[in-house]
Amino acid sequence: MPNDAIGAIASGDPVLALRSATQALHAQLDSQLPLAQPADATQSLHHYHAHLSVLHGWLSDLMPALQRAGWGQDLLEPLRADLADAGLAGEPAGQARPPVQTEAAAWGLAYVVEGSQLGGRVLHQRLRSAGVRVPLRYLEGRGAGTAAHWKGFLQSLRAALVEPADVAAASAAACWAFEDLLARFRRSGWIQDAR
Repeated sequence: MPNDAIGAIASGDPVLALRSATQALHAQLDSQLPLAQPADATQSLHHYHAHLSVLHGWLSDLMPALQRAGWGQDLLEPLRADLADAGLAGEPAGQARPPVQTEAAAWGLAYVVEGSQLGGRVLHQRLRSAGVRVPLRYLEGRGAGTAAHWKGFLQSLRAALVEPADVAAASAAACWAFEDLLARFRRSGWIQDAR
C-alpha cells in the first residue's frame, strides 16, 4: 500500500483512505479499458459485450462478499439481461476467491463495485454518443439516482469503518478487487500488461 494511503488511513476518513489506496489501480484500469476509448457504434457495442462478459465472472465471484456488506446485489440482473440480448453468457464464476475475512473487507469490495456505477454512467453517455442504440441496462445503473445512491453508500461506509484496522482491511480488499479485475481483462486479451 502506498505511503499516502497509509497516511489517509491515519486521517480517519475511510473514503479518503480507500480513494488514496486505489487511485493508481483505478487510473490504470480506466486508461486501458477498450470500452473507455472513443470508437464507432459497432466497435463500442463489441467492447461493451466483451466488458460485460469479464464483469460477469468478476461480479459473480464478489457477490457473496457484497451480500455481507449489503451492497451491490442488484447489479448482476441488468448485466445478465444485456448479455442475454447479445446471445452471450459471460465468463463463469469461480476464477478467484476474494480475500474477505471481515465485514470491513467486504466494504472495500463494495466501494469498488458501487463506485463503478458512477463510471458506468459516463460510459453510458459515451456509447449513446457513439450511436449505440441497444439497451445498456448495466451502464444505466440507477439512472438519475446513481449519484444519490453513491452518497448514501459513502455515508454508510463512513459509519461502518471507524477503526483504523477496518479501514486498512477495506483498503486492501479494494486494491485486490481492482487487481483481480485487471488480471481478468488481461487473461481475456482485452488489455495488455503495462510492464
